[in-house]
Amino acid sequence: MFTRLTHKLTALALVLCAIALCSLTALAQDPNDIRPGSVLFYNRYTSSAANPASEDTQINITNTDPNRPINVHLFLVDGSSCSVADSYITLTQSQTAYFLASDFDPGVRGYIVAVASAGGLPTQHNALLGTAYIREADGRVADIPAVTVTKRVAGPVDQGVDATASMVFDGGNTPNSYDKLPGMVAISTFNSQTTDSTIFALYYPSRNLLTGEASTVSIFGIMYNDLEQSRSLTFNINCYTQVALTSLRVLNGINNFVPRGSTGWLKMSSTSRPLLGVVLNKGQIFNGGRNLSTISLFNTYTITVPAF
Repeated sequence: MFTRLTHKLTALALVLCAIALCSLTALAQDPNDIRPGSVLFYNRYTSSAANPASEDTQINITNTDPNRPINVHLFLVDGSSCSVADSYITLTQSQTAYFLASDFDPGVRGYIVAVASAGGLPTQHNALLGTAYIREADGRVADIPAVTVTKRVAGPVDQGVDATASMVFDGGNTPNSYDKLPGMVAISTFNSQTTDSTIFALYYPSRNLLTGEASTVSIFGIMYNDLEQSRSLTFNINCYTQVALTSLRVLNGINNFVPRGSTGWLKMSSTSRPLLGVVLNKGQIFNGGRNLSTISLFNTYTITVPAF
């Protein structure tokens, strides 16, 4: 009897270990903002060309590898025009660097994609971390970590025939494969808008970081209050869209659905694109910002970059 019990306990332990390992493996494959990666998505940068003292962003990037330097290809996407400007920086071993949006790309609001590169091609260097210190003209401030994505296979991606390269975010095991991108994202909680002012910026990563891309994408969302009631809603985004929670069409009005003294949350998805973004809150007591949370992953998505 004791032997049978021991065998059962051993089998149970093995099952629990397998579940834990599977959970850790799944977590390791998710995009997040707490571990290094080969591609960084800075979900917001902004500055005022006329008065950078009132609105600016400090972009920070760090190479955590103590042995290897790395070239980083920066793609800055203008949220209003969807145009792309790019530049290279080189980080030595364990080096950190920063630049101000007001110096680098003044008067623009949008997002940045930073890609570890070698010989002009995206490559595996799962050692990059980044942060954006943001100060908005309306008084909002935030410290937003870059969302990191790891490359799955060592070495560079394959070069295309037209001086381009394709990064495939599919969680696969090809030379071009990276972790999957977020498919459904969420504002994990927000205070009632009778006292707070919450805005969020939502975007789909451009599929072409050589020429840029401007497409209108339909977003489906479900908002919940703390009584577990829900309201569905829809809206459109184009390239990089800033949305005030109070501008969303919620039946009975958002301030009735999430009244004073209560909280809500919102999840959003698109059938055609992965989504990324940031939420910023300004309230009577609490202020700050954070990346949108990932609920599920987009199956596969390709981003084309110049290979030079």
